[in-house]
Amino acid sequence: MDQPNYHVLLDGGTVGPYDRKTIVGMRIKHMLTGDHLLVAADGTRLTVRELVGGPAANRGASGRPGAPPVLGTYTGMLMEAGRRGILVPAFKGELEVRVHADVLRLAGRRRRGFGWKDDRVRIALADMAHARARGARVDIWLQPPGSKRLQRLALHMFTAEAAEDLLACLPPATTDPDQPGAARVRAAEVGPTAPAARALAVAVLGISAVIALVLLVLLSARIY
Repeated sequence: MDQPNYHVLLDGGTVGPYDRKTIVGMRIKHMLTGDHLLVAADGTRLTVRELVGGPAANRGASGRPGAPPVLGTYTGMLMEAGRRGILVPAFKGELEVRVHADVLRLAGRRRRGFGWKDDRVRIALADMAHARARGARVDIWLQPPGSKRLQRLALHMFTAEAAEDLLACLPPATTDPDQPGAARVRAAEVGPTAPAARALAVAVLGISAVIALVLLVLLSARIY
């Protein structure tokens, strides 16, 4: 389905039209700010921030009777998802990031064979141990009940404003990922450190050299 087209209001005139993906790209490249005004095909006016970031204006009821209210709806991209813990699909491209009163819902597309499949995942807010925003990036550390490991989830929210707004919807931290114990968890997730990797490589080379020497001695003994 084609995205609706938008004109950008500049210096009393309009330029465009552009589709939503182009507007997002222009915002990332700082060609537009969050305050620039857009005119949709139906005449509706909105800011780039409202189109890209899904600000507080998107908050409200979920639209389904009995469903928990929506605290915020945003557009983002998956940057990183820990391998252990909650299974997060390998989303590609833009995501709908929606915060309910009890869950964080990510919906987007992922590769399936030679095509694409729409997928989603719901993450309980109660499983979030810590979250922080750095620019347009939001890092979330997950810790389901009974688990001693922290699983990191990183989202790119396109704008720092959207990242801060998303962060405000998430529960307060219960665990500091910069504590020594959490650092060990992060090290376990990413694998051996550089010194450990070098030591392992040296050990493997040493064992290989010994095996080669033994084979050489055996061959020499057979020859003579």
